[in-house]
Amino acid sequence: MMFIRNVIFDKNSILKYALIVILTFILGYIIFLIYHLSFTKPSITLESDHVISTQLQKYDASQIECIYMNYRRIGFKRYGKRIVPMDLCFYFKGDQEAAGVEAVREWAARNDKEIKHKFFQTWM
Repeated sequence: MMFIRNVIFDKNSILKYALIVILTFILGYIIFLIYHLSFTKPSITLESDHVISTQLQKYDASQIECIYMNYRRIGFKRYGKRIVPMDLCFYFKGDQEAAGVEAVREWAARNDKEIKHKFFQTWM
């Protein structure tokens, strides 16, 4: 924090403006993330042998390694990937949760996929 204060009040204006640009970019990115998380409505379509993601990409059941469930959040982990992509991560609204989780369990049983109840990471 002392470094930031010293740079802002320094006589060298190039460092001052560079820091202002960087801080503005970080603030803009934080606002974008909050907006994205608040106003997007993720939905995934479960077909008999494939999944259609929130970005309308089709993933065959053979590409899905397992299904993660963490409280209300559900994610489909692909083979060879360490984390779940954002377009394969979703949650159900309160009144649809019981029926939705049951549909996911049926899809997992039909396609022989394991359901793991644990924390998982996502990426955009």
